[in-house]
Amino acid sequence: MASAKKLPSGKWRVLLFVGKDENDKRKYRSFTADTKKEAEFLAAQYNQLHIEVNRSELSLREATERYIKSKENILSPSTVRGYYVILRNYLPKLFSTKIKALNAETIQTAFNDFAKEYSPKTCRNAHGLISTVLKAERPDIMLGTTLPQKEKYDIYVPDEREITDILILVSGTRIEVPFILATQCGLRASEISGLEMSCVFEDHIEIRQARVEGSSGVVLKKPKSFSGFRSIPISREIYDFLVEKTDGERVCPMTPTDISSTWGKFRASHGIDLKCNFHALRHHFASRCLLLGIPQKYIAELMGHNSLDMIEKVYQHVFPSAMAEFAEIIRKQDTAFMQHKMQHGNS
Repeated sequence: MASAKKLPSGKWRVLLFVGKDENDKRKYRSFTADTKKEAEFLAAQYNQLHIEVNRSELSLREATERYIKSKENILSPSTVRGYYVILRNYLPKLFSTKIKALNAETIQTAFNDFAKEYSPKTCRNAHGLISTVLKAERPDIMLGTTLPQKEKYDIYVPDEREITDILILVSGTRIEVPFILATQCGLRASEISGLEMSCVFEDHIEIRQARVEGSSGVVLKKPKSFSGFRSIPISREIYDFLVEKTDGERVCPMTPTDISSTWGKFRASHGIDLKCNFHALRHHFASRCLLLGIPQKYIAELMGHNSLDMIEKVYQHVFPSAMAEFAEIIRKQDTAFMQHKMQHGNS
């Protein structure tokens, strides 16, 4: 807000910038009063009213675009990209509606129709963006939108035999390095894409950055949370493998999308289960750690998770399938115990 200046007459005046005319010239509105405080109050009062009037004429699309632009340097590039996908592809009728015409009923009606064609996750993502924008633009609207229930999905956790079989097939292919880093180190596709040799040491890898796809292309960024920065132990054999395979500073000169799509084509050409997407290879790393008896909290740190939620999901999938092996171990221990008893009981 501009400060008031004293005029030769003794009065105080504020020149408030209110926009530009059709010739792109700056326009000002003058507020004059007997005191500096009063002149600035009049200007502030007008400015607030002017903002409120302008906001009421905005469409939801315009308000959302303004919100996204105001957060572009704060939010993750992939989050911003996701917001633009929602804005450009979904709910065109709702986004073209003026903010002042929206209410809880119009939002609910729009999502009733939207849910017929799109998944619960997509509905929740779109509603999350819209509700955030409306909190700023129309705080008087109390949204209580009923959204479709979340779908329960089963994560796919490839076992050791499956990974060993794939290791033979993947040898010498373009996807070999990403496969090793995902299954043996638990790295995400974005972290593999961002990994550089300066972060690879003889006994560990340091995760300091990732490549993600934003609205204007692929960008290099720091991990989105403190837990993303981490050190992952590796063997000397994996270190030597990475040194041998790396030509230049980047360990894997592929984008995250390229890694996922290349894996998808490889999977299809070799008849690998369709549920085994690239991220499932990372689940294998977690499952191997669990079966080795490593504490869940430490596994979460290795995986770059803030909580144990995902580790618990992997746990639920790994241990039922491993029960047959555990049962055989218990039987062998029981047999040894009873043989010992019989030997000493008969002596």
